[in-house]
Amino acid sequence: MKTSRRSAVLIGVNQSGRDVQLPALRYAEGDAQAMAGVLLDQRIGTFDPGDVRQYIGADATWSDIKKDLRDLAIDSRPSDVLLVYFAGHALVPEWSTQRDAYLVTADLDAHTLRREPDNGLRMSFLKRDVFEAFAGTSFLILDCCHAGIYRDSEMRHAEAMQTYRTQVDRHSALLACPNGFAARESEEHGHGVFTSHLLRGLRGEAADDNARVSFGHLANFVGQQGIQPPPVQLVQMWGPTTVLTQPPVSRHERQPLSTPANSGTTRPCKNPLDDLASSITQLLGRVFHSETLSAHRPRQIDHAERVEIIRYALDADSAAVVEFSGPGIRTVSSTPRFNKDQLRPLLELSAADATLARLSSPGHVVSDNGRRVLCVPLSYEDGRLLTLTVVDPALAPLDMGEPLAVMLQAIWSTNLLDDPLQAQMHVLTALRTTFGRLPTTLYEHAFGLYQKLIESMTMVFQPVVELDLRPAGVSIHSYEALARRRENEVRAPLTALQMAHVWGDRFIIERDALLLAKSIHSYAAADADSPWEGTKPLSINVAVRSLLSDSYITQVKSALAEANLKPRTVTLEISEQDAIQPGPGERWLQQPLAYFHHHLTTLSRELHICFAVDDFGVGYSSLARMAELPLTQIKVDRTVLHHPLAVEELGLVVRVARYASDRGEASSPRAVVVEGFDDEAPVTLKQIYDLGIHHVQGYFSGETASTSLRELSFAVRERVAATVRGEDDQHQAAAAAGSHRGARSAARGGP
Repeated sequence: MKTSRRSAVLIGVNQSGRDVQLPALRYAEGDAQAMAGVLLDQRIGTFDPGDVRQYIGADATWSDIKKDLRDLAIDSRPSDVLLVYFAGHALVPEWSTQRDAYLVTADLDAHTLRREPDNGLRMSFLKRDVFEAFAGTSFLILDCCHAGIYRDSEMRHAEAMQTYRTQVDRHSALLACPNGFAARESEEHGHGVFTSHLLRGLRGEAADDNARVSFGHLANFVGQQGIQPPPVQLVQMWGPTTVLTQPPVSRHERQPLSTPANSGTTRPCKNPLDDLASSITQLLGRVFHSETLSAHRPRQIDHAERVEIIRYALDADSAAVVEFSGPGIRTVSSTPRFNKDQLRPLLELSAADATLARLSSPGHVVSDNGRRVLCVPLSYEDGRLLTLTVVDPALAPLDMGEPLAVMLQAIWSTNLLDDPLQAQMHVLTALRTTFGRLPTTLYEHAFGLYQKLIESMTMVFQPVVELDLRPAGVSIHSYEALARRRENEVRAPLTALQMAHVWGDRFIIERDALLLAKSIHSYAAADADSPWEGTKPLSINVAVRSLLSDSYITQVKSALAEANLKPRTVTLEISEQDAIQPGPGERWLQQPLAYFHHHLTTLSRELHICFAVDDFGVGYSSLARMAELPLTQIKVDRTVLHHPLAVEELGLVVRVARYASDRGEASSPRAVVVEGFDDEAPVTLKQIYDLGIHHVQGYFSGETASTSLRELSFAVRERVAATVRGEDDQHQAAAAAGSHRGARSAARGGP
């Protein structure tokens, strides 16, 4: 669907209307047709055939033209463009006391104008009812030749045109109305003199360095051709940048027409960071490529190392973390040259300013006697203010102002030595969060860093265990692919994974696409060495926005084909932490849940993969989502297990999972998987099993997530079966009983 409409109304009239004593022109009608030919040229034109109207000769009637122009004005949008071109005569009636001209159409009757002044194409109509009403950007080009003797014996026409120059917002004009000259037509070129120059300019002679012809460049070009008197130019707002013709390339390869044709005249809405891209990049380089970072393997960083890295990055004399508590000043950590006693007057000033500004400003600078101290608050708790204090930093980074303080707070709060990629992304994400957007160079730098960060992760596979009363029936049902920074880590890198949501869809989709490809390829390799025949199902997490992206779906297809993995092996788990709703600028014709249901159904049919709800119990969880989406399984988040009404909630999930099959709409109920189960859970495996839930995932079986696939040992299967029968782990049962007593008490309104 087009986002903007570019319309042109081209009028050419050789004859002089009804009983208008003006000589016929020879080339006006051909001029309008030639203008249409250029605007619609397959090589250089920027207008589509259906949006260019031509009113030529006897077909150029004032009533049709006015109706067409008025419709365009009323239905216009801010992104639309309108070009009106007229070649012919102009007339100012003898009876008129106003400086207002008529463009002479084929049916203009000068005698009726005294009684019906609106029965014609009047300049005041164009200005008031068309261009002032047009919501977008509009342009007028007039080639009104003074050919022969006008009925306007006083030659007031030129002055009448000058009154049109009253400014109209979003409108530009180019008027060729020489005063009292004979026919301004060129037999040599077969055009009006003015239009012949227009055509030359549009065909490339008025092009800028990128071979694009804007209205502003065209007006300048025509004005330099020596026409006397010179044409009247009114070029304002987007006139200098709106493109009329482009270089001769295929239409699908052209730059968007919203791209300025003359970059020197654009006026972007500036972000405070737009002028700081170089400074930010330099500071990041000094922090993340310093000797302190490069000299160590990944590990935890202490305060002293953080302070030294910041001192180095700002080329400061010294730096410290200082705690202010009432009148007391205590140095928590510092570089060697920091002297609290010498700096006490500045520190006291800094403490006072920091206390006042800690809620409204991320930092401030205090100076006295040639020394300066940058103070950035880090935390405030129980009357104790912890600040990063930098003594005599270089002036250049100080000019960054608030962005510098935001970066320093982010640098302080991340572990620079453990994972420099994630730490640098953390700093850029802090800027993104605070200022809304980054300059293009920094944004692309962040996107490249994020790709590297995700690609550096390892995929491990956590088993989903099928419960049974008998040890022989306890087995691994399937696996879930989980991202880890390192294979032996238990915790997910949530900070790195979730920061994509700060940056938007492009980062989310790229994250999910990279993790999906890594999951499928790693799983195929692990499955080749697995101890059983046949491939067990694999679940992979995905965001709602990724499932709506064609590029993500393409990655699913190619990854499955490359790994030679059957599509039905894969289940994509849709997180309940993602809203199902249109993105910015999107419009869905159906209700969100219905639209997404249809989308998943189509994907399932085309890709032959399965879908599941993940993290039920958090975020945007709803029974409607569970019941209405085409899912093969429902995964319950571990937070449900620790809810006072956990058993009741799990029972409700089971009923929803059976809803479609109970109504005969599905052959079998959806599987329910309880995630995050461990030995600390107040709900027992027996209670879960008795509810009809036979699949559990977590750290209870003795098996941890790994890059390899292994069978459960007999000892593990025996212990799980005993727990399911209620014969094991009395402590867990007692804890569960206590939880239910509390739940019943809460239901009665007790404490």
